[in-house]
Amino acid sequence: MRNGPRIIVNSDVLAPAAMALLEARGAEVRMLPTRASEAEMIAAVSEAPTHAILVRTTQITPAVYDAAPDLRVVSKHGVGYDNIDVAAASARGIAVLRTHGANARSVAELALGMMLSVLRYMVPFDTALRQGTWPQSAFMGHELSGSKLGIVGCGAVGSSLVALCRPFDLEIRIYDPYLLPDAIPEGVGRVSVLDELLGWADIVTLHCPLTDETDRMIDAAALAHMRKGTFLVNAGRGPLVDDVALVAALESGHLAGAALDTFVVEPPDPDHPLWKQMNVVFTPHIGGSTRQSLERVAVQAVENIFYILDGQEPPARCVVG
Repeated sequence: MRNGPRIIVNSDVLAPAAMALLEARGAEVRMLPTRASEAEMIAAVSEAPTHAILVRTTQITPAVYDAAPDLRVVSKHGVGYDNIDVAAASARGIAVLRTHGANARSVAELALGMMLSVLRYMVPFDTALRQGTWPQSAFMGHELSGSKLGIVGCGAVGSSLVALCRPFDLEIRIYDPYLLPDAIPEGVGRVSVLDELLGWADIVTLHCPLTDETDRMIDAAALAHMRKGTFLVNAGRGPLVDDVALVAALESGHLAGAALDTFVVEPPDPDHPLWKQMNVVFTPHIGGSTRQSLERVAVQAVENIFYILDGQEPPARCVVG
């Protein structure tokens, strides 16, 4: 019989190192599928007194909190917390933490790879070769080196991307109204208006959280500010971009291409017109999904739980609410 806390883990699998931490603390662990519904979460927390939730994708709502009166902490397996009702948690004295920075290098590496892929049209070339053609002149690629890169959101991921891009001799500017002046990477310019960045860059890449302020921040008007022939990369959150407006910008030729790791609805609608765009690179929200990153994130998510349960002060960078 365990004497430790009861913890709901909303993940199909959890890194062995994280599971070992839970075992060492005598935690009673109840595993839920990664894409469990809100109703399944409510049922799980209602089965017995629940002290912590380690969550990936399930919506954590006031109804979940009300079903778990002993709940003290919600720990996000990741950085984005738009699936957690933070205000309702704070009102009930429940801490909300995230694994800030643990998967930053992994996401930044994917963003860099997506930039290279979409600028050189690797996906349509690969598709054509598999279909038995030799389309050397079907698309004209662009060099990443010497391009103007605009980064929207320069936190852990954005700053990691800056470091990765150094060898490409890019001119880099950022838009991040919340970044402190001493946190701006060396040699990087900063703009105070998003439209200024959009109108300047050859490539725009998004690395900010989803909030009321950033929801559909790249809409038809924003896309119109981007110069013809610009590339867009979204490795942040799907709803940062108005996907209907994005399709229109691609079909008109205003944008030269896009790379998307996140979508407005996940999994996305298989009939969405985005799939018809040959100049788009798609990945299924796997920016943080490397063996190394998943272990770092899982371990930090568990450590965050025990900061709260042990009455210790968690790292400030991890505190959401």
